[in-house]
Amino acid sequence: MVYNLLKILSIVIKYLGGQCLITIGKGHGSSGRFNHSLRQHNMKTYRYNRRVFFGALFCSALLIAPSVSVANDKYPSGPVTMMVPYPAGGPSDTIARSLSGPIGEQLGVQVIVENMGGATGSIAANKVLAAKPNGGYFFQGTANELILPPLTNNAIRFKPAQFQSVHPITTSNLVLLVKQDLPVKTIDDFIKLAKERASTAPLTYGSVGVGSLYHLVTERISKTIDAPLIHAPYRGTAPAMQDLAGGQIDFTIMAFSKTMKEMEKDGRYRILAVLSKEKPEILQEYPSLSENEIFKDFEYTTGSAYFVKTGTPEHIIEKLNKAIAHAVQDPGAITLLEGDGRVVSKPKTPAQAKEAYLAEIKMYEDIIKVTGFTGN
Repeated sequence: MVYNLLKILSIVIKYLGGQCLITIGKGHGSSGRFNHSLRQHNMKTYRYNRRVFFGALFCSALLIAPSVSVANDKYPSGPVTMMVPYPAGGPSDTIARSLSGPIGEQLGVQVIVENMGGATGSIAANKVLAAKPNGGYFFQGTANELILPPLTNNAIRFKPAQFQSVHPITTSNLVLLVKQDLPVKTIDDFIKLAKERASTAPLTYGSVGVGSLYHLVTERISKTIDAPLIHAPYRGTAPAMQDLAGGQIDFTIMAFSKTMKEMEKDGRYRILAVLSKEKPEILQEYPSLSENEIFKDFEYTTGSAYFVKTGTPEHIIEKLNKAIAHAVQDPGAITLLEGDGRVVSKPKTPAQAKEAYLAEIKMYEDIIKVTGFTGN
């Protein structure tokens, strides 16, 4: 339709241009009163043709504009990619696999899950930022990937504001896990052992990367108990948990998933404490870290959401938001995610999601100021 309108407009322009040239050209070579009258006629004809030309151009623009708008509103026109900033097999991957199907059903296209670990999620984040802001990529993440690394790691070049939250997904409890043969049964035992080994062989711990929430919380524990703890950053949850099960690190703090209890039963590692007062049924048997007086103000959970690159058109954000809101109400997804110890988000508007993300950025900026973490 747009092509045909442009073709017609081109013909009108050629015709009017030719008429102007022919009429004006006839005035040359004449003289006297006739020549003067002809020139006046030529100018009137030119003005008339100019008005006709701009009128045609205006009407064509009005006809073309709705067609362009319809083309822009056609989202998605093909498969879209859900970027997960960790390797397959971890808690983030579980969320992605649970929701990609319902989101795709609502959008009417396939949602491809792409796992890309490394650098606390910044490699995956940069790939999304390198793409056009057209909804072809959307990012599954937390403060661990989009807020804390840019604020704590000088090597990270992007800013939290370069992403916009589309819809929250889940909230997860954090747990303190220790290797199976670490000689501790309580938080008091853990503190005592950390102090005893401070000058000889400090306890080692793994996290998903420098500047992650898990890294900062553990560094705060180190300062609180006045004992050094050696950090080993990993490319994701799965490899860190593998090394914990294999005894290569002494402990870790991670977002809880049901598989952790299964691994505990198999004797691979142990859950020592939960880092929040409110606990789901599946974690009721474990103490909260804040029950110990020295950690009374330790209250940490982690929330995940879906994000797009800032500058993505509003109609795309709204469509993605509706698809995600549909997915978090899917009975199958809710059963799977809540059975894994997570709290699934209620439907939110794009404005609510954006406001919550900006508030989260401010909260972590304040935490960094309090802890004095300066990055690397």
